[in-house]
Amino acid sequence: MNGRPRALDNPLDWSFGIGRLFRIDLRVHVLFVLGALVLLYRSLGDGGGLRFGIIQLALLFLIVLIHEFGHCFGCRSVGGEAREILMWPLGGLATVETPHRWQAALVTTLAGPAVNVVFCLLTAAVLIAATHSFAAVPWNPLHPFSPLAWDGYGFSLSSALSWLLIFFGLNYSILLFNLMPVFPLDGGRALQALLWRRLGYTKATLLASGIGMIGALVIGVGGLVLNAPMLLFIAVFGYMTCRQQRQQLQMLGEGEAGAFGYDFSRGYASLEEPQAAAPREAGLLERYRRRRAERRREDERREAETRATRLDQMLAKVRDQGLAALTPAERRFLEEETRRRQTSDRP
Repeated sequence: MNGRPRALDNPLDWSFGIGRLFRIDLRVHVLFVLGALVLLYRSLGDGGGLRFGIIQLALLFLIVLIHEFGHCFGCRSVGGEAREILMWPLGGLATVETPHRWQAALVTTLAGPAVNVVFCLLTAAVLIAATHSFAAVPWNPLHPFSPLAWDGYGFSLSSALSWLLIFFGLNYSILLFNLMPVFPLDGGRALQALLWRRLGYTKATLLASGIGMIGALVIGVGGLVLNAPMLLFIAVFGYMTCRQQRQQLQMLGEGEAGAFGYDFSRGYASLEEPQAAAPREAGLLERYRRRRAERRREDERREAETRATRLDQMLAKVRDQGLAALTPAERRFLEEETRRRQTSDRP
């Protein structure tokens, strides 16, 4: 992480770093923090208490973060690279570079929901073992936090079983939400990858984004009926993303879109600017991806310069004083640099 100022004209850049794990930068959007404060305030009004709200919010943050790590590790398993996870109001955005193959795209996409599936199965197994009843698990997707029956299982606000219910419900809700066939959610991307196998990248993306636009309209109607602002926000975001994707592909044409349109190999949850298309205003996700790519290239350039300078200094030290003059840290660096250069020189 560097201390350079971030651009403020793109709302996706309104974030701050919280650390680095498994060579992945972790960032939190300011709107995520505001949303968390709203949820905590609502938990006080619902009678749950501040402690209950904080624990529930921490569980949600952890589940979403591990979900995004699933995407990152899935990408790496197929030969790609993971760069960053951004926690924002709609969950998480994992910035990865995935090989341009439908199999790689499918693995990268499904690795995230697979995390929630594992959590749900493990939690359900514990609930069933503790209560000796399948009815103690909230299988109903319309009520993901309520068991099928409350027959004296010992559920209370402070009981361990209740927290297991909450953990199951959060994972179940995230899983069901992400598997909706609405591009760019995981369900829409999985549909795109499966269609890609038979129709090719361009036709598959056009069809998946078209289905996503219809799905976004359905979500929007549901948001209006249920008076749910978050559903409306999701609907608008999904519709705009699908529409922008279709515009890119249609401007490039059938033969070119696979190389320069939206591409998992150019960043998960981001949009690529068509190089052959006429100039147009870039979207929020597009500008965010560009700036991240520029910062990454600049960081890599600076790191390469620093390593080259340090290597020159050590080689001069060896020339003047001999190999024995190197410290253990300098020896390790020299060995690592030698291995790195040998690897980069391989065809």
